[in-house]
Amino acid sequence: MEQHIVALREERRRKYFIRGVAFAMASGICYGLYTGFLTLAQTQGVWGEWFAGSEWGGGQAALGAFAVTFALAALAAGINDFISGIWSLIVCAKNRQLADLWKTVKSKPGLVMMLCAAIGGPFATIAYVVALNSATAAGNPGVIVPIAALNCAIGAVLGRLFFKQTLNAHKVAGIAICLLAAALIGGTSFATMGPGALMGCLFAFLAAFGWGFEGCVAGFGTILIDYRIGIAIRQVTAGVLELFMVFPLLMLFGGGAEALGSVAKAAFTSPAMLFFLISGFFAMPAFSFWYKGNSMCGTALGMACNGMYAFWGPFFIWIIMGVLNIGGMAADYPPLSSAQWIGALIMVAGIFCIAVNPAELLRSKKKEG
Repeated sequence: MEQHIVALREERRRKYFIRGVAFAMASGICYGLYTGFLTLAQTQGVWGEWFAGSEWGGGQAALGAFAVTFALAALAAGINDFISGIWSLIVCAKNRQLADLWKTVKSKPGLVMMLCAAIGGPFATIAYVVALNSATAAGNPGVIVPIAALNCAIGAVLGRLFFKQTLNAHKVAGIAICLLAAALIGGTSFATMGPGALMGCLFAFLAAFGWGFEGCVAGFGTILIDYRIGIAIRQVTAGVLELFMVFPLLMLFGGGAEALGSVAKAAFTSPAMLFFLISGFFAMPAFSFWYKGNSMCGTALGMACNGMYAFWGPFFIWIIMGVLNIGGMAADYPPLSSAQWIGALIMVAGIFCIAVNPAELLRSKKKEG
């Protein structure tokens, strides 16, 4: 009888673990879609005029370089995250969790989620958007996505440092492979795209560090609270911080304080909002499934499965902006070069090594055979 109970318990753990891996992998796919539509949104309407450095809105002066690089990144990140937060609140309302949401906001786990929002929103997400915009200006936004996917390797290291999670030989090898892939992608990008690629890769790395730290903290927080509540807190908090604190401050620093209101109005009334609605929709499961997967199968494995957006990000940018030609982009919008695709696939292999011990996998297959 006791042996039967132990077997049932192990089966439940196995199924729980597999569900966690599925959540983490789905988050990577949603990350790719969110990245594709977010990139597309910033090429439409008034956004195109801003990034082109031309007059906009019927004769208003072009924005300064600092405002274009950083303030608009904060605005785009804020719009995306705030819309994602609204989608998350709708999901909570559908599941009758609004009362629980309010209680959680006032609890210690709720404060942990707000900390995640401060790390992953104003810091990591804005750095990611700056990286995307820099690479877009250089010719191909997809190249920075695998660099940002280093968050899985960074998260594995931070998980070891802060939460004493195991970091054995195969995980160290996987981290080394990821760094090699990042060097290959970054070096190839710099050789073909010039200094703009270097700036994009630098900010992508900053985003990876922020998301790596956030993943460790979020994995702890969502063990204690429902992941749908967690993402609602995270996205609403991040959106509010980015829109009402970081964006105005960056406009002020960039010398565009007098244009603050008109820039915000132009952004929210632009046709690009349709694509922000879609990117915000996919950002919701991208982050919530990431949190859920981390809490179910561990930070290192959850972030490794999520980190497969090293492939999904460039893939969906290519599909959305090139193959499908959504939004009037050129039909031959460039995918990654051959070397960069190889680098992305090497990154996925490194992520796999972080997640799974290849030696144990081979041994288990031999036993089954």
